Order: sequence, then C-alpha cells, then structure tokens
Amino acid sequence: MKAINLFNCLLLASLYFQQTTSHAPAETIHGSDCSDIWERNNAAPSGIYRIKPLQADSSFLVYCEMSKDGGRTLIQRHDGTDGLSFMRTWEEYENGFGELQGEHWLGLRYIYDLTHQTGRPAKLHIRLGDFNDQEAYAEYNPFSIGNEKSFYNLLPGDYSGTAGDAFLGDAEVPGSNEYSSPFSTSDAVHDSCYPNCQVGDIMKDSCSEIFQGGWWYNSCGSANLNGLWRAAPRHRYRTSSVSWPTWRPDESLKFSKMYLIFP
Repeated sequence: MKAINLFNCLLLASLYFQQTTSHAPAETIHGSDCSDIWERNNAAPSGIYRIKPLQADSSFLVYCEMSKDGGRTLIQRHDGTDGLSFMRTWEEYENGFGELQGEHWLGLRYIYDLTHQTGRPAKLHIRLGDFNDQEAYAEYNPFSIGNEKSFYNLLPGDYSGTAGDAFLGDAEVPGSNEYSSPFSTSDAVHDSCYPNCQVGDIMKDSCSEIFQGGWWYNSCGSANLNGLWRAAPRHRYRTSSVSWPTWRPDESLKFSKMYLIFP
C-alpha cells in the first residue's frame, strides 16, 4: 500500500512538473521587442514571444517576424484569412483582439509602450498587397502614438517608401490629413466629424461608422487599414475597405501588415 501511495505521489509530481514547464516559455520575457530578441539571437525563429518594453509596467505577447536582417514586431494584420471583424469597441482597440498568428490588432496600450522606450526609437513599416499580387510599403521614422489622455493620437515621422504617404492625405481634400489625429471608434468618437460627415453618398455621425473600423480618422482621413475586408472581384470602388489610396485609390487591399522596427 505504501509503495502504491508513493507511486501515485511521484506520478502527480511528474504531471505537475510537466504542466509548469510546458507553460514556462509563455512566461519567459525574451526581450523588449522583436528587434531586441533578434539582436540577442540572430537565429531566433518567427513566432510568438513574451516581451516587456523598456519602462513598461507589464509584459505581453507579440508575434515576431524574423529574417536575416532583423526582427519585426507585428502590430496589425488584416487579410481576410480569419474573417476577423475590425468593427470593435474602444476597449478592444485599446487592449487588442484577434489571434497573434493570424489577423489581429495588438492594442493601443501596447503600441504606446513599444513606441516610448527611452533611447530606443521605433520605426513603423507598413506592408501592403493587392489582388494582382503586387506589393508596396510605407515607412515612418520615427514613429509613436500619444498616451491615453490624447486618445493615442498618431505621431508619424518622415515618410519613405513606394506606397505614398496616405497618412498625409490630399492637400485639396479637407480633413484627409491624419497626422496628430486621435484614435476613434464607433463607441468612442474622437474624429473631427461634427455634426456629421459625408463620404460620397454616405452620411454618418462618425467616420468609424462609415469605414467600419477604428482608426486615426480626422474627418474622415485618407488611409484606413482597419476597414472592412473585401474579396475580389467585389473589392473595387467601396467606401468601407482596407484602404491606402495613395497606392491603390479605388481598391480594397488584399492584405495589410503593420510592424514596429527598432533600428
């Protein structure tokens, strides 16, 4: 009887050890961001890592895309593969939603932490693709967003790339410049759309309602990568879409990815 009890105790201890060690990688902080992880180990594979940005109060999980040139922290992916709706509440946009290995929005609070590391300025890299399998990119260096009190307003630096500066908008279209615009959702309206906005023949009391997502709209801006994803051939001439009009003015894009890089 004593031998059986001892065996059972050892079995339970073994199972407990397996459970705690299997969860250990998710609890391990690997670096301050994906670029930092790559700097520590150039052979680190792409995948989900726990990070803790410098000065951040807590750690969180991110998806890192690793290459021979460095590590990129993915903060947004929108490509229709998961059928994920980006028409979300303020709380969801603040804390993040979706699956890190698929379509997702990382969360404004985490993007703020990543872009406010002392001595470690961030660069935003946006990768875009259309339904003809053409790709383009836009970079903003440096890049950050404001704090919660400013509603995480957009603070992009100098633009470079092949997709055009859609954040800047069109000088001849009032309200299309998104620089310094606060983030806005359907339940927390911080756009400049008052008392209402009209885009084409659509009139609503918020840009989020028109474009079906949360974004730095102004009234109602130009770029919108969190809009309604539309499959070809129903991807052209749509107001609510995944839009970067300085590259594809009349099309909803096949995919968008937004990364933070720390050069």
